[in-house]
Amino acid sequence: MNNSLSRRHFISTSAAALITTSTSGCGTFLYPERVGQQRGGFQDVDWTVAGMNAVGLVFFFVPGVIAFAVDFYNGSLFYPPGQYGSMQPVELKTVSLPPGEPSLTIVETTVSKEIGKPVQLEKENFVAEKMSSIKDFWGTYKKVSTKIS
Repeated sequence: MNNSLSRRHFISTSAAALITTSTSGCGTFLYPERVGQQRGGFQDVDWTVAGMNAVGLVFFFVPGVIAFAVDFYNGSLFYPPGQYGSMQPVELKTVSLPPGEPSLTIVETTVSKEIGKPVQLEKENFVAEKMSSIKDFWGTYKKVSTKIS
């Protein structure tokens, strides 16, 4: 009788664990802040989460399908709009700084006033570059980011 009870306990515990893990996807566990966000398009898929869900498909088909469905339904399969690796273009805005060499404090103050939130820049990562147009931003960003790293 003790052996039978032990098997029942093992089976019920295993079933509960299987149901719990199969009814939630990897994105739900790793990125709970994404739950409830609007679902994006194919270009917004977080391929890390999709890959982990695919591993579930390979080894355990039904839990893998459920993981994909849950992550897709609650939005955790996708990058948040305008963040992380999202491919959605970010709208840039030109902010004019006072004449002269911009300092860290001037940039923080000007940007804080513009967006209405406090901004704190890191002195080690602060680089000022003059651009003739906002269209030059991404090229300048790429050039500066390779210097920093």
